[in-house]
Amino acid sequence: MKEIIRITASLTVVCVVAALILGAVYAKTDHIRKENEEKLQHETIEGLLGFGSGKKAPEDLKVYPVYRYVISDAKGETVLGYLMPLKDKGYVLAEVELSGKPGKVIHVEDDPSVLAERASRDAAVNRVLPKGSKAVYAQTLFIANLGDKRLGYVIPGVTQGFKTFIKLMVSLNPEFTVTGIAITESEEDPGLGAEIEQGYFRNQFVGKTLEILKNLKVVKEPLPQDYFVALDSPKATKKGLSQDQIRTIKEKHLKDDIYALTGATISSKAVTNGVKDTVRKFVYRVEILSDAIKKDNIQVAF
Repeated sequence: MKEIIRITASLTVVCVVAALILGAVYAKTDHIRKENEEKLQHETIEGLLGFGSGKKAPEDLKVYPVYRYVISDAKGETVLGYLMPLKDKGYVLAEVELSGKPGKVIHVEDDPSVLAERASRDAAVNRVLPKGSKAVYAQTLFIANLGDKRLGYVIPGVTQGFKTFIKLMVSLNPEFTVTGIAITESEEDPGLGAEIEQGYFRNQFVGKTLEILKNLKVVKEPLPQDYFVALDSPKATKKGLSQDQIRTIKEKHLKDDIYALTGATISSKAVTNGVKDTVRKFVYRVEILSDAIKKDNIQVAF
């Protein structure tokens, strides 16, 4: 019996020590992982806005996150809530009814460093809501300014791919024309669906206006050779094409539908539908949000 107790005690000590070690390692690596994710997101956003890859972002570039929440009250009624930075200090949670009608405006006084973290931000938002209401985080969209002038928007999106969900980000100019897309997460098949990450596919969306996007389809036709070269910067440079020549070729094909990747039509359609859906929802929501900001004279930072 004493031997069994001794062995049990020893195993317990070993398990406790192992758990403490694993916990410490997780805490350390989780912090590093979050830093790396934030850095990658920052680089992706700057790249979509036209910076990076040797082109340094100007000092007056400001990217403002706007956090969208779905808020349910004690009666089961649902509204959207947008947590936005104010021009002077603090944040504001602006509610918008699903019909588009502006709702309550609630000030959130927490420090920006607190609101930068998902868990503490969720807690801060729920803390300022009336009793019985609950806010659930939906997404973060980004509004970019150069000085006092609007540069554009970067919006995350998700779409069902051939294997799993594909996560992407779309950048738009102030007129809602696509200026770039990035695939941020994908498990499509290498050499097939994974080609959605290549420039010659992603860049087909660049320059598409909101009107073109509405009727955009995927066609199972070969990508025209001149277009293929113009869409891939390294290839265009190697071919000796000037920027004017590249621009002319892209303009010629601007209204073309999206040329499917060979052997990966499903992945091609998934990204196309994802871009269309992401832009459509964003434009609808941002126009309503803009009306609410004007109506309530909210002094937002952007």
